[in-house]
Amino acid sequence: MDWDRGHYEDTASELQPAAELVVQRAGIEQGHEVLDLGTGTGNAALLAAQAGARVTAMDPSPRLLEVARERVGEGEFVVGKAEDLPFDDQSFDRVLSIFAVIFSEQPELAAKEILRVTRGKALITAWEPVGPVNDVLAMLGRATSEATQRPHRRFDWGDPDNVKGLFGDVGVERAYINFEAPSAEAFLQRFETRHPVGMVFREVLTSNGNYDEVRERALHALGDERPLRATSSYFLFTVESRAAG
Repeated sequence: MDWDRGHYEDTASELQPAAELVVQRAGIEQGHEVLDLGTGTGNAALLAAQAGARVTAMDPSPRLLEVARERVGEGEFVVGKAEDLPFDDQSFDRVLSIFAVIFSEQPELAAKEILRVTRGKALITAWEPVGPVNDVLAMLGRATSEATQRPHRRFDWGDPDNVKGLFGDVGVERAYINFEAPSAEAFLQRFETRHPVGMVFREVLTSNGNYDEVRERALHALGDERPLRATSSYFLFTVESRAAG
């Protein structure tokens, strides 16, 4: 996935409440070393810095990392992925990942790396697979997988048991985010033209000749409420470092 594409800033602003919750639950103290893994536009990194942390922000997108650098100011800004963290063991008091590591294609390796560099605790958010927005993304994802003839086998971070299988015992909290748009049509139009994932879905299915049909089903799943207000639930997983124990 090329996260440099589109204008992910739109979605990042909608996810701000999750960053606020994670940083609050993290209990960041003055001088803490904090890694914002998959920082995007720097939501969590900025809040952690404001709480007194020394921040390292990491993302696979050079463009988004520059957006984060401009917002956060001081700190380390590193292009990279969760599966290969260029940091020493037990480097960070807190590792935060706001809907980011869930895109890893090697979740077991990503989890191992997170545990390796954490000396305090890691906090990770993942969508619970319920609600209209989830239904739309799942519908488009399945259709795209069928079009490319690639199995739709992404690791299910929305199942707490799966996450416990990666990290051992984890704390689990459920929270909610509201997505708003003038209509379902406006919501989907923004997703397909500005979000990197939505752009891929549209391109693949348009090439396959069935985007209009899948899109119509997606609009139906979102409903005809005007303005559209869809609530999505997510899990906040808290992982205690084995070194801390």
